[in-house]
Amino acid sequence: MPSTPTAPGEQPSGYPGRDQLDDANRRFRRALARLAREGRRHDSELLAEVARIAAEAADILDRLAKDATEVEGKSARHRAALAREQQALTRTLRKLSRSNPALAARLARTAAEQDGAAHG
Repeated sequence: MPSTPTAPGEQPSGYPGRDQLDDANRRFRRALARLAREGRRHDSELLAEVARIAAEAADILDRLAKDATEVEGKSARHRAALAREQQALTRTLRKLSRSNPALAARLARTAAEQDGAAHG
């Protein structure tokens, strides 16, 4: 279902830049389809280029999806959820330290090392 451009003053659907992304995606897919059709009909060597271009586009989109996911993880809601989870783990570790201090100390060291590696 094609997206229609947002008229000035209307609430945009989706997210900022969605219309531009949809337009670019539509142009890309049409151009690639034309190239593939030309390759199938008249010049089979073009099909290798179609595969290369499609693979490159997929790699770029995968990188951008990873970037978007990383940025989403930095949102206030995600930071708050992470803080709540950290508090719950701290409480659990305190309870464990009462019954098995050696294990609790080892888990705390491991968690600190992993946290340092994640931020380092």
